[in-house]
Amino acid sequence: MTLAFRNHIDVTLSVAAQMIVGVTIEPRSRPPLGRLFAGKPAETLLAALPRLFSLCAIAHQVALLSALEAARGHQAPPLTRHRRITAVIMERFAELLRGVLVSRLACDRTALAQLQFLLQAVASLQVSAGAGNARQSRSATLSQIKMALAALGLGSVAEPVVRGTPLASIMDAARRAEADGGWKQMPAEHGVLSAADDDTVVARLIDPQAAFAEAPELAGRVPETGVWARQASRHRHSSAGSVERLLAKLAELAELLCWIEAGEAEDEAADQDVVASYALGPGRGAAAVECARGRLHHAIELDAEGRVRRFEFLAPTEWNFHPRGPVAGSLTGARLCGSADRAAIEAMISSFDPCVGYSLAVREMADA
Repeated sequence: MTLAFRNHIDVTLSVAAQMIVGVTIEPRSRPPLGRLFAGKPAETLLAALPRLFSLCAIAHQVALLSALEAARGHQAPPLTRHRRITAVIMERFAELLRGVLVSRLACDRTALAQLQFLLQAVASLQVSAGAGNARQSRSATLSQIKMALAALGLGSVAEPVVRGTPLASIMDAARRAEADGGWKQMPAEHGVLSAADDDTVVARLIDPQAAFAEAPELAGRVPETGVWARQASRHRHSSAGSVERLLAKLAELAELLCWIEAGEAEDEAADQDVVASYALGPGRGAAAVECARGRLHHAIELDAEGRVRRFEFLAPTEWNFHPRGPVAGSLTGARLCGSADRAAIEAMISSFDPCVGYSLAVREMADA
């Protein structure tokens, strides 16, 4: 299947008097899955998802499965639901590890070897969780993961970085880059996307008259979603620089490791927001999944024969890289003062974890 769409984001900064006075974001164009799969059995869309979404593929599958069940008036048994939550969290854990560590450890051969071993162990744990393998095998693999993370320097949720380790070096480098850049960031007031917004989001998403997924907003508000948003809503973090965002990712890794180590115990109170489904009427259903990059939504409408009449999805990137969204708000007003400003800006943009590539251009404006 070949899809013709623009899978790239363009970010242009307008700079005057060493200050970012404007941010123009040309979002990606999303694949027209609703049109491509209209009139086809819903299972064909489900089977195509792993090929269509290489990142967070499990989260997309769980979202569509949950939305389909809601549309059909079904409810997943508790064990099935728990296995889906486990799969989503394991994928989140693996995606965070890759995103935080792979590029940053590329020049450290010893640490890179530890990371490769770690990712292999995580992949093995994901397979064993899905297959329901013996507890002894799982315990051995988990022990390997814990030792590898300890060697890299992952600590506790409260103190996620151990001094004198590869992770400590990564944090030191991030702090130096932010300081060398010299830029002063304006506080962002965009708020965070949460499960409390699901009802509004899915209602707008399934509305055939609205192009909501192209440029989503909630009563003029474009909230942030992702790791920092999750940490901010739980711990009331206020600072949102690239260093704080990196620390939030490390803290979440420590949290997820604790959850996995606890045996992925079924805890409805703790897990209720990870996967949520919503019945929207006969043949209509939606779901939300808290994946690595933020809150993902799917909505589907089926005809009387169970074929796709309408399908929409809304990924975290559409919120964070909205033209008036969190990335634009975090950069607008920043004062540039050093030679390393571009690197600091790119670190800030990358900290929002776009699921596609992006380009950065800077346009100098004449002083008024």
